[in-house]
Amino acid sequence: MKQGFWIVVKNIVRNADIVLEVLDARFPNITRISRLEKMAKEKLILVVNKVDIVSKKTLDKIKTEFKNSRCVLVSSKNSENISELKKLLKGKVAVIGYPNTGKSTLINKLSSGGKARTSSESGFTHGKQLIAGKGFMLMDTPGIVPFADRDEVRLGLVSGISPSKLENPDLVATKLIYIFKKNNPSEFGKYYDVDMTLDSYSILLEVGKKRHMLLKKGEIDERRAAVSVLVDWHNGKIKL
Repeated sequence: MKQGFWIVVKNIVRNADIVLEVLDARFPNITRISRLEKMAKEKLILVVNKVDIVSKKTLDKIKTEFKNSRCVLVSSKNSENISELKKLLKGKVAVIGYPNTGKSTLINKLSSGGKARTSSESGFTHGKQLIAGKGFMLMDTPGIVPFADRDEVRLGLVSGISPSKLENPDLVATKLIYIFKKNNPSEFGKYYDVDMTLDSYSILLEVGKKRHMLLKKGEIDERRAAVSVLVDWHNGKIKL
């Protein structure tokens, strides 16, 4: 965690009238920041973003789990429920969340002419930006990861680190495959044409084999296979 993160967050929350915590619909609970929520209290609105890249089953589960929270489910990419979110905004609105949860794209949809720079590269936004909306002012903040131990598997799953920059992408991809085996095996199996009754690591190797990701002597390049799966995951090509 970068030094001074919570000092910055505390000042932003203190100066804001509304705090939007942007969550990833694929892992909404993993992308929640409990310390932030305790700071924001009644100012907090949970914005579950990227609903366009999850299955109806996952979406229904989110709706049930968050039914008692002040929460809006949106797709900043497709503008789904953006108008409903706008109705809740007033004054200074802080937008906070993990890297690559779609904060900048969301701000561009909420603003009236102002633009936040966007990129699929995690951690792209480096400094606070003030952007005008209709009847409110948006405060975009850096996507700084507050994981105390910088758990690489969790970061990889929530797109907090670009797949190519992971030290052990095979561990992250194997964990992701395990989650698919439990929750939506048919989606993964159909997309990659693999046997989902195999163990997670064997499935990863099957993906590498089918995509001809080979090293010398015909060995499967598991790192390339893992990065490939995680890039597909981050781009919404496979849905839980």
